[in-house]
Amino acid sequence: MRRSLLWLLITPLTLGCSSPGVADLAASEVVITVTGVASEPELAALGDSQGGLGVSRVFVSTSSFSLLPCDAGASDLTLEPRGYDLLAEAVPREVVGTLVTDLCSLRLDIDPVAQSALEGVPEGASLYVEGTDAAGTAFTLASESSTSLRLEAVGGVSFGDAPLLLGLDVSTWLDGVPLTPELALMAREQLVERLPGAFALYADENENQRLDEDETTPVAVVSSP
Repeated sequence: MRRSLLWLLITPLTLGCSSPGVADLAASEVVITVTGVASEPELAALGDSQGGLGVSRVFVSTSSFSLLPCDAGASDLTLEPRGYDLLAEAVPREVVGTLVTDLCSLRLDIDPVAQSALEGVPEGASLYVEGTDAAGTAFTLASESSTSLRLEAVGGVSFGDAPLLLGLDVSTWLDGVPLTPELALMAREQLVERLPGAFALYADENENQRLDEDETTPVAVVSSP
């Protein structure tokens, strides 16, 4: 997927009387990598199977992706519709120029959006997965359902001043999801139902665009409905 770059500027009225200069506007940014992770690869792994599912592609379509400042008076930072190919060779990455990096929430609106479609993904899919089961048999799963997730800062500690990684844990998401054609409807429902427990936001301290062993404590998790 081609790297996305969006500059969103918060009005100076939220920051005080003096207007920021050009250097100030470029001084801060929020960097977010959107990718798949595997907490238990023996259940579902990225790439080849390690005893369970081997996941080769994960696609998520969003109608909006919003970063919410801790200051209620500051405007949300909202990205336009995107199609994220989470396991692509060039990992999806957002670089958002902003004066506000004190963030307390992230809202993800998952919807089938026509302009978010990518090659090889079924038309109208909001979620799509490709892979192989433990026996090496290929499978695909897709959903056209819409859902919204809101991730809240853990312990009320703001995030955004360090690079971030929004991870979809395929081990949590796909373990036990039925793969047989006769249970396809159940599988589509479970793809959506299991998302809240599978998404989390992490600090990517070394900005290598992958989740390392010392980075597995999330900075934001999906809040309860």
